[in-house]
Amino acid sequence: MRLFRYVEEVEWNDIVEFGCLRAGPNSCGYGKWLARTSTAAWAWGRALDDGFPGRVVTVNVHEGIVQESYSCDGLDGIGDAVYVVDLADVDIVGVEERT
Repeated sequence: MRLFRYVEEVEWNDIVEFGCLRAGPNSCGYGKWLARTSTAAWAWGRALDDGFPGRVVTVNVHEGIVQESYSCDGLDGIGDAVYVVDLADVDIVGVEERT
C-alpha cells in the first residue's frame, strides 16, 4: 500500500544517510505517522514546518502492517493517517519536492 510522509530537512538528511525511515529525527515514539494521501502529507508540512517546503516521500507498506497499525481518520483535522511502528518493512519508493 502506498502511503506518504512529509519530511523536514533533518529527517531528509537521515533518509539520505541511511536509505530508510528510522525512529529518531521527527519521530513520535518508535514509529512514524504516514498520510494516506500526498495532499495530506503536504498539508502537514505547511502546518508543522517553519522551513516549508520540504519533501514528501512515498513509501510502500505491506497491507497487513497497515491493518495492524493504529489509524486515525482526520488526524489534526488534515487527513487520514496510519502510525507504523515496524519501520524496517517500510520501503521508500519515491520523493516529491517543492521549491
